[in-house]
Amino acid sequence: MIYRFTQSRWSGLTLALLLSAPAFAAKHYIEPVMVNIPGGTLTLQSPILPLPQANSSSATSNSAAVSSAAPEMTPPQPVIIKPFRMGKYEVTVKEFARFIAATNYPAPDQCRQMLSKKWFELAPGSWNQHTHSPGEYGPVTCIGWPAAEAYAQWLSKETGKHYRLPSEAEWEFAARAGATSTYPWGDDPEQACQYANIADHSANEAVKRDYDGLEYTGRWRRQTCDDGAGYASIVGSHKANALGLHDMLGNLNEFTADCFNPSFSEKNADGSARTDGECNQRVWRGGSWHWAPFAINKRGRLAADFIGALEGFRLVEELGSNHPCLKANSSACKKLTNKNPFERELAKARQKQHKTATTKPQT
Repeated sequence: MIYRFTQSRWSGLTLALLLSAPAFAAKHYIEPVMVNIPGGTLTLQSPILPLPQANSSSATSNSAAVSSAAPEMTPPQPVIIKPFRMGKYEVTVKEFARFIAATNYPAPDQCRQMLSKKWFELAPGSWNQHTHSPGEYGPVTCIGWPAAEAYAQWLSKETGKHYRLPSEAEWEFAARAGATSTYPWGDDPEQACQYANIADHSANEAVKRDYDGLEYTGRWRRQTCDDGAGYASIVGSHKANALGLHDMLGNLNEFTADCFNPSFSEKNADGSARTDGECNQRVWRGGSWHWAPFAINKRGRLAADFIGALEGFRLVEELGSNHPCLKANSSACKKLTNKNPFERELAKARQKQHKTATTKPQT
């Protein structure tokens, strides 16, 4: 079934309505829906990216890290991954709203977003007021790497758990879910629309409609398949990978904890994030609704202070030595995994979206 989405804008009034709901009074944070990721091994090898520019604020667009040329590859680096838990979905607007309300975090008020035929431009905008948001159950964006890091630290303090951004190695291990193919589903990019929100037929029709005939052509290539979403979509709207994770490719570029390094080394061998190198540049993975599908090993980098509408994040949880999910077939772990009320909220939101899309006349 093809879903059709249109632009929407979020405002301070929207936030007030979100936070006045009875659910907010009960608990001031939302526990993310998590998936258990078993330990294993991985060989990191990616296309080589150009060295970052000296000035961290010099990144001018989300395309800075993407090249259409046949890439030279980094040397392979074996990695051992410890078991961990990962967010089943990208962090949503609704989850992030709780953080803002509880902390008064100074969220950015300028965001590089799509406003004209010039594609992405810096303009007034924030996590709750920007173009292309599908609503409170869409992935939060226009926040930047520091805000994602701050959110993880806040949620850790509130819950007593150790949430953080994933390392590059953890992200790729989870995205692959055991696959050795170009994409989690295989090597055919035309199957992407089943699993990912990417630049496709719906995206092309949306920008033509909203931006005076603009199209994805040339460098701005697209797939001919149709995922039904013109812009960002409600998290979990597409099929999961073999581990049960949604939107690992597409929807939003996802921040990792790593500082940018041109290639991998022994410092990646234990699967942890690189804290050396160009830390004014941070690594993202996964691609977004604005791009054709990226290979699993494709990586990008952006200035740590870059604020854009194509970047978001998901969390991982470190497992301490006594964590129930380290034990095979643990009933306590199953309870943690299966009884998250936010999962039901998301399912209802997707059902409502589906019903609206199937009853609305398509153009």
